Amino acid sequence: MKRPRSPEEIERIKGRIIDAALAIIVEEGFPCLTIRRLASRLHMSAPNLYNFFKSKDEIYITIVIRGFQMLHDELVRASETGPGPAERARAMLEAYIAFGTSNQAYYDIMFTLPTPKYRDYVGTPYERLSEAEYRISMEIAALATQALRDIKGGEGLSEEELAYDIVRIWCMVHGMVSLANSRIIGYVAPDIEESHARIIDDLINHYAASRDAGEESRLNSPQDE
Repeated sequence: MKRPRSPEEIERIKGRIIDAALAIIVEEGFPCLTIRRLASRLHMSAPNLYNFFKSKDEIYITIVIRGFQMLHDELVRASETGPGPAERARAMLEAYIAFGTSNQAYYDIMFTLPTPKYRDYVGTPYERLSEAEYRISMEIAALATQALRDIKGGEGLSEEELAYDIVRIWCMVHGMVSLANSRIIGYVAPDIEESHARIIDDLINHYAASRDAGEESRLNSPQDE
């Protein structure tokens, strides 16, 4: 009689399945991810694969959850470093770029490739599972918003203004990651790390300056007698 697999062995097999699915999506596209193709790549039978995941959608959503959790944890660690808002914001920007360039396959699925997102699963049997990815991604957005609020100064900032600035910053750092991953930026800026550091400094200085200007304006404004 075959002995039952240990929890550790099950997790190892699930990890292999996830890694293989990740490779198929990045190399061939999400539509090419099928249980049959995945089983063939892993040298497993399709029925055996179903012992670990119910469908390709469950595998895919698990990949996305894992990616967002990895990014979330890196940003939390970064947000807890540094003596002030500017240092913490810099650490978070550096952590985002490091994640994107060190985990290109996850980053592409999360932010670059036209893969399904949370709203695509609303109303399906996978909505509840996909909600986990949505929740983590919104926690990431909240971390970024709080870092921006801290560096700009918390008073008098509208949610619309903060959202605009977050998108603006995100577009910039996403471009930095994408150009680094494609290696195109190396044709223009051979020292990519130095270029990234200067761009981050410019971002930090820009938003810190807006806070300082606001404080100076308040100090110089006429006071009621």
